[in-house]
Amino acid sequence: MAAGTRRAVDRIGDRLVFVIERLLALGLIAAIVLDFVNIAGRYTGSFTLLGADEIEIDILVWIAFVGAIAVTWRGQHLRMDVLVQSGPPVVRKVVGMLESAVMLAVTGFAAVESFTYVTKLYALGVVSDIVRLPIWIPHLAVGLCFAAMALIVILRGLGRIAAGRSDA
Repeated sequence: MAAGTRRAVDRIGDRLVFVIERLLALGLIAAIVLDFVNIAGRYTGSFTLLGADEIEIDILVWIAFVGAIAVTWRGQHLRMDVLVQSGPPVVRKVVGMLESAVMLAVTGFAAVESFTYVTKLYALGVVSDIVRLPIWIPHLAVGLCFAAMALIVILRGLGRIAAGRSDA
């Protein structure tokens, strides 16, 4: 991957993550407003929004998994790397390559299995109990998240290979 291509991919990725973060914030605000309205209605005795809890949980599932995409793009996931970072450069490179390989294997496996599960849910036509929302919709967040994370690992790996680096 040429340097110009890497920069273009980084710019596009940064813009996508910026948009994703704003959409996640709006989703969280929507869930909070929905919860507030439901609580206010319940305590005033006026009304209760049936299925509000189901919708909030679905929103939070999407927030958690799509948020993991932004975290992966920015490289801000939790690490226990004090020893690795204090080691010599060769150790950091080897651990970085191993970390990338493991992450690619795990995210790729999880994406395939998640999409397999989602297609089964879709084929069966399973819906949630109260809202009757097709249950494959919240479950789709898992597959999309892991597929995007695998893609990010691949893109970052190609960028490091092109730059002659192997660090994480």
